[in-house]
Amino acid sequence: MKPLLIDPLEERLNAMPDYALVLPAGAVATGQGSINDKSGVTASNTGLRARFVRTPSGWYYGDHVLLQWQQPGDVSHQRESEQDLQYGVSVSEQPDMAGVPRLTVDLYGSLMRYERDAVTQSLGRGRQADLGRGWARATLHWALQLQLIVDGNGRVNVISRARKAAPVADGGKTGAYIASDPLAHLLHLPRLTHAWDHGSASLAAVQDYLVARLAAAIEPALAHD
Repeated sequence: MKPLLIDPLEERLNAMPDYALVLPAGAVATGQGSINDKSGVTASNTGLRARFVRTPSGWYYGDHVLLQWQQPGDVSHQRESEQDLQYGVSVSEQPDMAGVPRLTVDLYGSLMRYERDAVTQSLGRGRQADLGRGWARATLHWALQLQLIVDGNGRVNVISRARKAAPVADGGKTGAYIASDPLAHLLHLPRLTHAWDHGSASLAAVQDYLVARLAAAIEPALAHD
């Protein structure tokens, strides 16, 4: 399981840019309250990427980053950008449609993105005007179950069942914030969803490449048992 599914999935995840290093041009990191928590890494800010770690039922990958930064100028933005990326794999025995216990692998992926923006305008002589605050959050996730099924001819097949939920998103603002729709202004949900659906560790990629590779290795081996 590990060399056929866990290791290549970890490689795909870590081929994506490290969110801890992603800041827009002109941004200044404040460093106050920042988080860079990666599974399998004992200390933050080491430059190491997250790793799958063993759990009682399988493996877990977590990469939680919170950046606090500023866009200085006459109109100043105090920003928070947060991303929580999690993948899990569990192995168990669960009944198939006929009630027979079968080896079952459950995979899931989840992504949470949060943005907060507080805006002030310089009025000169050390005075500032509060232009309000906006925030936006989006959560995306999918689940995939793999089960070994034996057909009437004794052939073993890896059957997959996928579930993908619609994005859960919300946002809001206080005061005279600069955008009427903070969700669209701060997160650009269509672009985020497209990257989630078509990335190298997306549900489609896991099904088309990693699960197909796993099935190709497992089915012939079990057919000779």
